[in-house]
Amino acid sequence: ARPLNRVGSTVSAKPSPVSAPSPWYALLPLDNRYPALHGLRVLAIFSVIQFHVTWIFALEEGIPLDLHFAIGSMTIFFGMDLFFLLSGFLIGSILLHSLKTSGNLDLRRFYLRRIFRTFPAYWVVLAYLVLVTGMTVTQRENLPYEILYATNFLPLDRGGVIMFWGWSLALEEQFYLTVPALFYLLQRMKSERLRFLLLGLLWLAPLVTRIWKYTHGRPWTDIGLYAALYFRTATRFDAIVAGIVLAFLEQRYGKQIGQWLQIPRHRTMLALPAAACLWILLQPDLFGAEYVQWVHVFAWGTLTSIMYVPALLLLLHPKTGEDPIQRFLGARGFHTIATLGYGIYLVHIPLLYRVCVPLIKALKARGYSMWVGWPLAFVVDVAGSLAIGYVLHILVEKPSLWLRQKVAG
Repeated sequence: ARPLNRVGSTVSAKPSPVSAPSPWYALLPLDNRYPALHGLRVLAIFSVIQFHVTWIFALEEGIPLDLHFAIGSMTIFFGMDLFFLLSGFLIGSILLHSLKTSGNLDLRRFYLRRIFRTFPAYWVVLAYLVLVTGMTVTQRENLPYEILYATNFLPLDRGGVIMFWGWSLALEEQFYLTVPALFYLLQRMKSERLRFLLLGLLWLAPLVTRIWKYTHGRPWTDIGLYAALYFRTATRFDAIVAGIVLAFLEQRYGKQIGQWLQIPRHRTMLALPAAACLWILLQPDLFGAEYVQWVHVFAWGTLTSIMYVPALLLLLHPKTGEDPIQRFLGARGFHTIATLGYGIYLVHIPLLYRVCVPLIKALKARGYSMWVGWPLAFVVDVAGSLAIGYVLHILVEKPSLWLRQKVAG
């Protein structure tokens, strides 16, 4: 028994040592509730960077690449869809937790936390690019759209916008703006079946829109179809909705799903459709050259969702015992890179244009093969973006997150 003090209360145990405050240069890491998802986020970052290296080299700067390599590289577009799905899952999980614990959505807190998390670094990078770029008349006219995260409503050519890669950030911010209303509606529904029906219809809506636009706008060039469907809100939010569906499945039926997935044949039942979708995504000409555009219509959100949802369920519910894939994806290094991921995405394209392209053109003039140049450009872009992302994190993101904690909790 513990000794009592003179007034009969229990003597306190020896106080735990107060941990020293972290130094100013330390990272403020992302929430680690789902460690393996950090590894997935990093793989998505790398896939997006490799896509942009190939796109800028081959299609914009005229740097010759092996044709089969370039086609294969740009076929791996679906890292962006993984970002969308993870956003839907994480934000959906946060809102479901809020409803479960308090019974309501604290909209003020939700919006303040999103604003402090995403706006400052984006505005800093946009302001820097405005200052160092000789803007065209069109870019000046469109700048308010970029400031307000409406980039994906604009034509995304380099002469029209400053941060054309901000289209995906705009799509996510528009999602953040509207998702509380969706959850309010879902909360008012009386049955789980109706909730999943509504989410299913929402998930199908972008596919229906893509099909309508495709069939009513033919004939399309591949680039024309890409510009019309790939970047627009109405045709690209299905992966985000799939993430919300995944959050609902985990929150409502996570325990049952985990038990069901302990049986090997059940895991195979989920793995097969994911693998089939990946096979189609990697071979868009699988059904013949005349159907490639139809494959794109279904691929940009639908097939990626069907691939990622079962794959993430398998990842979130490994077989009993230590899972090597989870251990790999949950490594500390991935957590660190994922913490800097937002900054990396913001700066990786300016770094490509200003550092990697001149470097590789100089190497090409000296007779170096692009089998050397492309990997070097990828490594330089990743390393440089990590370094600049770290500076952004320390000087912009970390103070903003500290202020967020003070204002929004």
